[in-house]
Amino acid sequence: NKSALEVIDSALFVLVLDDFHPDSVHDAAANMLHGTHVMKEMKDFDSNANGGHGYASASMTMTNSAHALYTSNDVKASQSGLVREYQAGTCCNRWYDKLQIIVCSDGSAGINFEHSAIDGHTALRFASDVYAESVVQFAKSITKSIYTQGCPIPSMIDAKVVRVAVGNESGDTEMALDTNPKKLDFQLVEKLKDRIFHAESALGDAVNADDTFVLEFTEFGKTFIVANKMSPDSVVQMSIILAYHRLYGDTVCNYEPVLTKRYLHGRTEAMRSTTTQAVEMCKCFANRLASKEEKIKALRESTKNHSRLVKESSEGMGVDRHLYALKCIAEKKGMKIPEFFASDAWRVLNHTVLSTSNCGNPALRLFGFGPVVPDGFGVGYVIKDSRIQYSISSKHRQTKRFAHAVQQTLHEIGEMLGPLQSQSVGYHNVESKPVSKSQPAVEYADAWVDTYGDSINMEQLSIAGESKLATASSDPRVPSNTRLVGLTKLSRRVSLVRENSISVGTQIPDQK
Repeated sequence: NKSALEVIDSALFVLVLDDFHPDSVHDAAANMLHGTHVMKEMKDFDSNANGGHGYASASMTMTNSAHALYTSNDVKASQSGLVREYQAGTCCNRWYDKLQIIVCSDGSAGINFEHSAIDGHTALRFASDVYAESVVQFAKSITKSIYTQGCPIPSMIDAKVVRVAVGNESGDTEMALDTNPKKLDFQLVEKLKDRIFHAESALGDAVNADDTFVLEFTEFGKTFIVANKMSPDSVVQMSIILAYHRLYGDTVCNYEPVLTKRYLHGRTEAMRSTTTQAVEMCKCFANRLASKEEKIKALRESTKNHSRLVKESSEGMGVDRHLYALKCIAEKKGMKIPEFFASDAWRVLNHTVLSTSNCGNPALRLFGFGPVVPDGFGVGYVIKDSRIQYSISSKHRQTKRFAHAVQQTLHEIGEMLGPLQSQSVGYHNVESKPVSKSQPAVEYADAWVDTYGDSINMEQLSIAGESKLATASSDPRVPSNTRLVGLTKLSRRVSLVRENSISVGTQIPDQK
């Protein structure tokens, strides 16, 4: 058993192959989070195996064909003609304290990781590199017949990769390493089998208690929010708080992690989104006599304050981690714990009903996690250019209804902000026209974690009578209220020149 466990403990990750086909995006999200719980009737059963315990050893392998462990009571039940069941769900096809790459039978894939070791953005970096490398390899396969002397498309991985299943560096056909799959056998005593069986039963309770629902909101996304001069992350946070207030008439503690990796050993700081401004916003939205202008003003004030607190948290000026560290140090040194840590304020602060997190990029469709308190919601979200995607989980709460409340709240915000107005940039031609909420072609100014700035629609740019299509790049950033008087193409990048500024090293072409 020791050698088998050492193989697993020393692995960088575990590849999980699920014989499971999700029927919906909700099933897929739940399977990636905790696996499925499926009890099946055992028809072929050997009551004499393992001294009266019918034990399917496949439960200790990384396949989910069968997961069964029987006690003597099960044997007696089978002999009496009662139904015998075994756990056939994918919840047993996991090694939960490892980084797991999960692949379902339909090809859908995801990553499950234990949070104490790494943060979401660490796993996101891993997923992004894997996804990007697959895109690069596909692009190289397309251009393979075109470029005979080296492909100009760079690889995502700088290190030289030698596939051990093909051969070693000397070109020998013999494998450098034996990559054939091998079964890990465990020697289990009866007492340990009973504990595994009881653990599986407890796991089944936890899986059945969880309810996961996916909301894929497609009316607008980052582009629309930034064009209205608000932070996308702040608007999403306010939508979650507003949805809870819409459903329950109350505001509760909300948690959002903010990265502090700019510092040595930095991980996250806790950002509390339920601020005084957020509470006033909820009251304003709930007031049937409040005008649209009053609601927009309250939304802007709450998002502006949220953006400020996010920035402060990213700079190490939060309070949660600091206070918690002081409490831990006092406990470790046997010091007297200050009365503050027994106060109602500290208790409410640490009872996070709305645990939220923003983690995603084009490589991910969904990101989610479970609630951190029994009466809470776990809300993971991914903000994209023209959509916002939520994965919401709870235990015995109305998850689907809460997701619909979030959807209604976002729809209301979109209706209040109305259609976008952006500038079409052309040679001697500056005009305004409506832009749909789902239009992704936009330049925006973004900050760390928080995204805030003006937008400008980069459509058809004409240079000296020659029509060219400009693609959105990350630099330069130009406010939407800037009048553009010239364009110049330097180093294969379109540069925009402002009328009321001096651009050093940039030439303004003749206005012909």
